Amino acid sequence: MNYSSIISKKTNAKSLFVLYSFLCLALLGANFKHLNFFNKSEVLAAVQTQEDKYFQIAVLADTQYYTGERYGGNMNMFYDQIDWIVDNAQKEKIAYVVHVGDITDQGDKLPEQWERAKDAMYRLEKPQPNLPYGIPYGVAVGNHDVRPNGDPNGTKIGYTKYFGKKHFEGRPYYGGSFDNAESSDSHYDLFEANGEKFIALYLIFNDPGKKELYDAALEERVHNWGADVLAKYADRKAIVVSHNILRPDTSSKSNFQAGAGAAPKPGNFTKQGKRIIEKFKHSPNVFMMLCGHVSGEAMREVKFEGRTIKVILTDYQGRRNPEFTDKDRNGGNGILRLMKFDQDKQLLSVRTFIPKKNEILEESDEDSNFSVPLYN
Repeated sequence: MNYSSIISKKTNAKSLFVLYSFLCLALLGANFKHLNFFNKSEVLAAVQTQEDKYFQIAVLADTQYYTGERYGGNMNMFYDQIDWIVDNAQKEKIAYVVHVGDITDQGDKLPEQWERAKDAMYRLEKPQPNLPYGIPYGVAVGNHDVRPNGDPNGTKIGYTKYFGKKHFEGRPYYGGSFDNAESSDSHYDLFEANGEKFIALYLIFNDPGKKELYDAALEERVHNWGADVLAKYADRKAIVVSHNILRPDTSSKSNFQAGAGAAPKPGNFTKQGKRIIEKFKHSPNVFMMLCGHVSGEAMREVKFEGRTIKVILTDYQGRRNPEFTDKDRNGGNGILRLMKFDQDKQLLSVRTFIPKKNEILEESDEDSNFSVPLYN
């Protein structure tokens, strides 16, 4: 082989890198171990290109009208989301899946909705290469997941049965629950992606705006527990997930209409959201918060002590088809969100789309598809 013809003046750094990786692998395959230039693990690490220095987190917004089969929603929308994640987990480097709550519409009033939720979400647990328990995931408790609606002390029979402590115990990514509760309605997960370590902290719906149901004492205990957990895992970057944190900007039409959003708008904190941000901005490892509950898209940045916390709202339950009247609701239409953590460029890129069996319907408006600095 004429190597001089390969290494021309036009050869760029990437080509040299690829050539080096090829030669390393060729020498390894030839058992030239006595040269002692490298070992196997070094070669495997070297083969990773710049394009590979990323991972992704999938976000499932309120699925209540899929499991409730209401307002134009149906389970095929839910299945399409989950099946796409499972089928593309390796290719897209999906490290974790977050459900922001309201997995059901009527909670324990209609147990069949929990059966449907289980049938969809458990597909994530199918073993994959290097993932014997499937793709790590967590589910927040929304107001529709408890009875009475919005009561943090209400029944959680279905949630406990299908997504409680007993189901997740033994899985390496499950950390534990508040008060070691069987319901695991507030809990945390631990996962790693491309050399970075994370903790996802889930907080139950407990809205000060619902005065007859709000439990201030429970909130204090849960928040103090959560802060202690984040301090215990201070070496991990932290994502706080709660159903109810942010409302969309009232000038945005993205709560009803696809493709109608402008640049991500900050939205406003809900009453519960204000209390969450005021508590957990003091945890230095928190860099992101995720929520649903109110239909729309928003991203608010909170600056505190030289750090930036991104609070991102993702909820499509109010979306409609033309003519965009209340009679044209589509149940959420199976819309899925991916967050790409580009470690090389230090960018967080958000992609929003509808995965179907034979096509992908992308949303390209600015609050559905955008990039911002990753950790600052």
